[in-house]
Amino acid sequence: MKKCFLAFYICFSALLVPAQSAMMKGYLITEKGDTVKGEAKINPKKEIDNYSKVTFKDENGVQKMYKPVKIKGYGFNDENYISMDSEDERKFYRVLATGEIYFYKLGYEAMRMNEIVFAVEYYIAHGNEKELTLVKESKFKKQLTEWMKDNTDFINEYGDDKKFDQEKAVLAITNYNSWKAGH
Repeated sequence: MKKCFLAFYICFSALLVPAQSAMMKGYLITEKGDTVKGEAKINPKKEIDNYSKVTFKDENGVQKMYKPVKIKGYGFNDENYISMDSEDERKFYRVLATGEIYFYKLGYEAMRMNEIVFAVEYYIAHGNEKELTLVKESKFKKQLTEWMKDNTDFINEYGDDKKFDQEKAVLAITNYNSWKAGH
C-alpha cells in the first residue's frame, strides 16, 4: 500500500511542477528593423534571462540564441523588450508604457550581503528620446509630478503610498499618455 501511495504521489507531484522553460508565441526585431514571428523560449524561474538573452525559433524552425547587441528587441504575450545601452553594454529593457512618457524596467544581478540576487531599476524617458532617467522609487510620485506638470491628476491616481508599486505606476503613466495623445 505504501509503495502504491508513493508511486501515485510521485506521478501526481510531477504534474504540479511547472516546466523549466516554455516556448511562447512571440516576435523578434532584427538589426535591420524587420519583425520575425515565431516562438521565444522563456524560463519563468530565471526572469533575469529576459534582460540578457532570448532563445528564439522562427517560423521555419530555426532556433538561435540572441543577445541585445544582435537584435533591436523581442516580445511574447504582453511583454516587450527593447535593446538599449546600459553602462557601456547593451541590455534588454522591458517596455512597460509608451507614449509621451516611456517607462522601462531593467533586471540585473546584484550582490547583497554576499549573495547574488535579482534586482530591478525603472527608467523613464520623454517620447522617443534616447536619454533615460532613473526612477527614484522612494520619490516616484514627486519625480513624475514634474514630468506630468500639465495634468497632475494622473499621478494623483497613484496614491500616497511610500512604497513603489509597478502596477500603479504603469497605470498612471498609461492613463497620462492616453490623455496626452488626445490633446
